[in-house]
Amino acid sequence: MLDMLDIEGLYPLYSRVEQYLEEFPEERSTLQIDGPYNEAFYEKLLDLSLEDDGTVAFALTKVQQYRIAMTAKDCSIMIALSPCLQDECSEQRPVVLTSKSRFTFSVSVLDLDLKPYESIPHQYKLDGEIVNYYLKNVQAKEDPVMSNLFKENEDCTLVLHKV
Repeated sequence: MLDMLDIEGLYPLYSRVEQYLEEFPEERSTLQIDGPYNEAFYEKLLDLSLEDDGTVAFALTKVQQYRIAMTAKDCSIMIALSPCLQDECSEQRPVVLTSKSRFTFSVSVLDLDLKPYESIPHQYKLDGEIVNYYLKNVQAKEDPVMSNLFKENEDCTLVLHKV
């Protein structure tokens, strides 16, 4: 929900913040770009409006929301299940009951470090490269010579023989 603009919509806002920081580099800590990520920081992220008032505050809020969204999209969730007999299952650990078995489980969320502010230009460039690659390949498929090449390769069957 925090990635409402995607990188194409966000990049001009990032540029606005960067321009401001070039003029006022001492404001970097005041704007909490590098932390601390405390309750005051997270309070600012609650503004989900998309109406750009042209301020650095609006731009920074959207940049920080994007960083949080990218962190959430890239985190890992690990679930560990361990079978146990009814008399072995500890009352202190959660248990999943199935028709035939019992499992204790634990859930962990990993890689929750906030994505770096400095990674936004790289993400913007990478997104552009992906779009260009896609467009190049779509155009190649529409080209009659290249189209036949793709059709030949699309219907391949892999046959494995015992050695």
